Amino acid sequence: MMDNGYLKETISLIINFYDSYKVGYEGFKGYRKSTDLEKLRRCIQELISLGFINERNTIFADLGCADGRVNVLLSYFVKKSIGIEIDSDILSEFAPRKKELLSKLQRKNLILPPDNTNLFQGNSLDPSTYQRIFKDIGISFADIDLFYTYITLHDLFAQKIANEGKSGALYLVYGFNKILPHYRGLNVLIPDLASKGIAVLYVKG
Repeated sequence: MMDNGYLKETISLIINFYDSYKVGYEGFKGYRKSTDLEKLRRCIQELISLGFINERNTIFADLGCADGRVNVLLSYFVKKSIGIEIDSDILSEFAPRKKELLSKLQRKNLILPPDNTNLFQGNSLDPSTYQRIFKDIGISFADIDLFYTYITLHDLFAQKIANEGKSGALYLVYGFNKILPHYRGLNVLIPDLASKGIAVLYVKG
């Protein structure tokens, strides 16, 4: 799918756009750092080529989605793109930023993001968050095919996926280098996704 010329140009614009808003700092609300979307693009390409994600039925969830940039990128390649962010101030960046992105895409006559993204303010570990998600869009935690996080709380998310995710659920953890954690109930499927030295793919056995 990424071989489509218009899509390639669209994805490149999205990556360059969000790169201009990259952050990486530590403050009283915790650690925040933006995913390198170019590296993630390569990971997505490998996931597509291996048949792990597709636009017809993959449900994706970013556990700590910040301004939703990963959700926007994934929206082109999955059926549903869900994001959860605990910090309402950070989440509030999503709408104006996406509006600016849409304007840039329209000016260049490129492909607009599919209408399949839903972001929620809440705690990614709290059952009540998923109750709200189910009430709003009819998707439960056990329906999610691919979970994503940028290392923060990765071990607690892994435990929740192992306990509550469906068999075969995938867990993509971004931010690792060389030393990989092992989680009870999850197996390492690809230790270095796309050979970028940054992302590990796990699967619930």
